[in-house]
Amino acid sequence: MKRMTVAIVIGLLFVAGFTKLDRVYSQKFFDVTGRAQWIWARHQMSRGIPVAFFAVRDFELPANRYYTRIKVAGDPEYTLYFNGREVGGRRFGEVGDALDVFDVTQLAKTGHNRIVIAARSTNGVGGVIASLDLSPETENYIVTDANWKIFRTWDAALPVSDVGAAEHPMMLGEPPVGRWNYLRTAPGKPEMTISRVVQPREELSFITRMPEVKVISGVAVLGSERVRATAYDFGEIGDGRAQLTIGYDSRQSRQIQVRFANVRQELFTLEGDIRPFVFAAGEKTVIDPEVRHFRYVMVYGGQARAEVVR
Repeated sequence: MKRMTVAIVIGLLFVAGFTKLDRVYSQKFFDVTGRAQWIWARHQMSRGIPVAFFAVRDFELPANRYYTRIKVAGDPEYTLYFNGREVGGRRFGEVGDALDVFDVTQLAKTGHNRIVIAARSTNGVGGVIASLDLSPETENYIVTDANWKIFRTWDAALPVSDVGAAEHPMMLGEPPVGRWNYLRTAPGKPEMTISRVVQPREELSFITRMPEVKVISGVAVLGSERVRATAYDFGEIGDGRAQLTIGYDSRQSRQIQVRFANVRQELFTLEGDIRPFVFAAGEKTVIDPEVRHFRYVMVYGGQARAEVVR
């Protein structure tokens, strides 16, 4: 009996020791954001409503810097601004679950600097994590933590200065937490220069059907609903990013459903490339972070006008 007790104790000590070693080496080799925490706007995620907001951090940089790099991930979608310039962004999972690395050395200044991360979620669920490095030896000079500010309303001046009331972020925890493990790093997708804005050659308004999922007695049932839509025809199939503009100032986050198509018949089918776009309060224009191949952009409900940026 004593031998069994001793064996159990030794086994427990071995498991505890192994767990500690695994945690230490996982932290060493896989955690590249240090003390950074996943943050989000204070929000009841179970409500399932669209949410868009802007996470902001002002800070001072020393004169002696080897480089200035930002590591960032935003689930499900983010756009990064640094010192007033849009740097890049993407939808989470485009190239796998990765932490994007942006070299912003040319934009960094000795003294005051500012990071703004726009986050968007169709159902209000998500997370943002970021850190800023100055050299290989001094990683994580700035990290996402309780010192960040959350703004829910967009203003053109927000990338350079505070506008309106700020809130404290909701802290979700350090990696690995929730559905996120340690993220691998990948080169960030830089913001593409807009050379021209293409106007549609024709607008088509009509009644169509849109896929709809209803929960009946606890079972999800796929159906459809009858809606009005406007399709914008750009005359030929080509590559570009949709630019959506609404003609009013919404006081809360809202979602607009958009379909991309190459032939007119695709506009009237239930199957197709339907994507949601989330506008923040005060935001009138949103540009798709992805380059797509299409001729038509169809907006369900006619709630926005579509153009193409190339």
